[in-house]
Amino acid sequence: MEKGNSMLLQIEQGKSFLQETRPELIEKFNAFHDTVFQDGILSTKEKRLIGLGMALALKCDFCIGMHLKALKGLNASLEEILEVCSVGMLMHGGPGMAYSTLIIKLWNEI
Repeated sequence: MEKGNSMLLQIEQGKSFLQETRPELIEKFNAFHDTVFQDGILSTKEKRLIGLGMALALKCDFCIGMHLKALKGLNASLEEILEVCSVGMLMHGGPGMAYSTLIIKLWNEI
């Protein structure tokens, strides 16, 4: 649990610092973020699964952690996460496989 929760803590600390130092920037980013992840044609859960796949392809550990945390709250299943990973492996080859192992590890830690 240590790495997953440590990563989430780092993100929260960074966001708090930015909120204190650049509140106008963070407020606008948060509004955009919240708008993007609202239910629409795609559900919030589907959008988060897409975001996880994008984070895998972009190799963004912090993005992976945040999407996994959100997906846990949306009752995503390990099977759904593994399907995202399989698409990531197809589209991104070896690095996709490597980041899939990180995703599985973090899923179990968060």
